[in-house]
Amino acid sequence: MGSGENTEAWPMRVNIPLLDNTKTKAVIEIRPGITTLVGPNGSGKTRALRTIKDALKSASTVGIYGRKIHFLAAGRSSPLEHYRASIGSPHGRSDSDAAVGHISYRSQWWDFESVTGILLALDTRADLRLKVEARLQQLFDRSVQLSWSQDGLNVRISPMAGGRAYAANHEASGILQLVALLAAIHNDEIGALLIDEPEISLHPQHQAFLLEEMEKVAGDPSDPVKKLVVIATHSTSLLPLRRIGELPSIVFFNSASQSPAQVSEDASILKRAKLTAVMARLSTTHRMAMFAERVLLVEGPSDEIVVTQLARRLDMRLLARNAQIVPITGKGEFGEAVKLFRLMNKEVAVLADLDALTDDNSLVCLFSELPNAVALADRLGRKNLSDLDRDLRDALAEFMSEHQSAVDAAAESYPDWSSKQASALTKRRVTLARVLIDPASFGNAAADEAGRLRTKYDALLKALGELGCFFLQRGAIENYYHTDSTDRSKPDRAAEEAAGFDGRDPDSLTRHYADVITALAHIAPNQRVDEDLLLRPKLGAVLTAAFLSMNRGSSDEQLNSIASTTIGADAEVFRLSNCSNEEMRLRVDIASPLFKRDTFPFELGRDDNTNVIVPGKLPGIDR
Repeated sequence: MGSGENTEAWPMRVNIPLLDNTKTKAVIEIRPGITTLVGPNGSGKTRALRTIKDALKSASTVGIYGRKIHFLAAGRSSPLEHYRASIGSPHGRSDSDAAVGHISYRSQWWDFESVTGILLALDTRADLRLKVEARLQQLFDRSVQLSWSQDGLNVRISPMAGGRAYAANHEASGILQLVALLAAIHNDEIGALLIDEPEISLHPQHQAFLLEEMEKVAGDPSDPVKKLVVIATHSTSLLPLRRIGELPSIVFFNSASQSPAQVSEDASILKRAKLTAVMARLSTTHRMAMFAERVLLVEGPSDEIVVTQLARRLDMRLLARNAQIVPITGKGEFGEAVKLFRLMNKEVAVLADLDALTDDNSLVCLFSELPNAVALADRLGRKNLSDLDRDLRDALAEFMSEHQSAVDAAAESYPDWSSKQASALTKRRVTLARVLIDPASFGNAAADEAGRLRTKYDALLKALGELGCFFLQRGAIENYYHTDSTDRSKPDRAAEEAAGFDGRDPDSLTRHYADVITALAHIAPNQRVDEDLLLRPKLGAVLTAAFLSMNRGSSDEQLNSIASTTIGADAEVFRLSNCSNEEMRLRVDIASPLFKRDTFPFELGRDDNTNVIVPGKLPGIDR
């Protein structure tokens, strides 16, 4: 728990009424973070949500901090639906532009259980709208526009790739759902957010993205940037169950007349190592991959555990980029899996053990068949990459023959990942691994030749990487571990290694697992939401307008008015102050609590180059 949490308020025990079974006492424990209610339709999840809402109001757990409790019902999109379908009459949908609410309702927006309330709040918060737009642009290249008319608050969508804005009537239901959900998630006025079926109308990868967004803000409502989140869902993508410690935050409903099940936070079962491994292996990746745009195939459940947790630790937003990690069983299945996903018109990459390169050339040939492989081979002066691979195999065999004693000595000291059935190939495998990661270890003349051989292999591996074919150059995923508990199963060891990622420096992890990170970056390029990219031109416009209009006596109010006149309500994210002396100077700060940056506040003069300063203050993500 964070230092700002009110530990006396948690866990909050809520009595849940059961259908036709009032004598049975059903209790749910709510803790800071995300509480998830799961179970079949009719099992009582929605009634439980409403009971939790009432309990939060009565306990003042949220209201004591001046924050709101907001409930979004499963039918939350209904105010927009009669603009999108024949709901109110059989004669067709409304031809008017989609509009919701009334301006007089803005002071009670949190009492709406539909999108109306959160859209009213969104209209009053330029900073919140920018927060949402940064994500809409990343996911869909869309922007949302809100304006008032006699019919209410009009909702329009603007395509960022060009073209005129259009009424929300013509937009996909899932995008409209995301606008409301993201606005509620990032609205810091909300201290407790309850959502019934957040997955409605959302693509599986976007459901998982929504969970990531909720996890960013979930916490104790005593912290002004955190909120309590309670959801009822049928979606495996929204089930936060990746580690054993998350199990007590999930409530399992089976029947409306039976008490829901919830594991106690201090239950002894949570300390069992085998259960930890089971939790790490719980996955729907094979099914989710059918919906993904990009697929990264890895060799087995151990690789999946480590690669997935690395991506999480390093904030590589795979799901936001519609990418999915899929484990297969053994390198022999790579070829068929790649072909299958290619038939589905998906971009497929492979992260294989090094023996998939040393033992045969089937994987190299598979990727050499791609159309853009010819240009890569030409760049290397080759007819195709398979020819280069064949020549390198011959060169490796010659190296092993000429430097047999050095090869034998190096092989004996290198951790062997080979199976007993492949013992004849062991020396070749570990020799290539040593060549790739530490050619100097062969000693003397052998080291020089090993270095030259690595340079040639680097050219092949770089070309294959551009095609989506990657290898674990140390050998297998186990060769990267910081633990050596060989008496445990492979998935258990992987879970143990992954459990230590949170305590390790991200830069250190990136260097140590460079082969994995390269594959992840290939399959999910530009995967992270970049808010600075959205803020940068707005700050530039504000500064240009202010310097062109100000004088030494301009008040701060005048400067901020100039900014608002120039770019509208978006200027409210920034705060300008006049700090002129002999030269015209401005002090710039972030006014919104949603966009705090360590580079603010700062000062600059009229003659300073804003094209250099603004990117420096809002550098964005290092891609």
